[in-house]
Amino acid sequence: MNDEVNGEERPLAWPAILDRTPVYTSGGDRVGTVSEVLGSEEEDIFHGLEVSEGIRGHIVLIPADRVTAITNKRITIALTSEDVRRLPPYEPGESYQLGFVGLFRRRLGWVEDRRQGP
Repeated sequence: MNDEVNGEERPLAWPAILDRTPVYTSGGDRVGTVSEVLGSEEEDIFHGLEVSEGIRGHIVLIPADRVTAITNKRITIALTSEDVRRLPPYEPGESYQLGFVGLFRRRLGWVEDRRQGP
């Protein structure tokens, strides 16, 4: 039976997190929604979540080590509402990947990851 129909909450792995999943403190306060999942599926490394705060609307970074539960209905974090309010706005950094560099593109080196959006 479809989980959406019967309302069953079930745990998920981090690659299955969907945009706009609600984010709650361990005390049950809703602090925002997921706007981006940061990690590498190829390397199975979860870095954290970009969370859009409710009223203020800016994006904050919730590090992976502060995420305590991931389900199909919510994300729970080990921060208080006040902790989240104190976080600075998240500014995404530049991303790099291995690629061919040099005059004739013959050697391996770091190049800017152009797969990212603006």
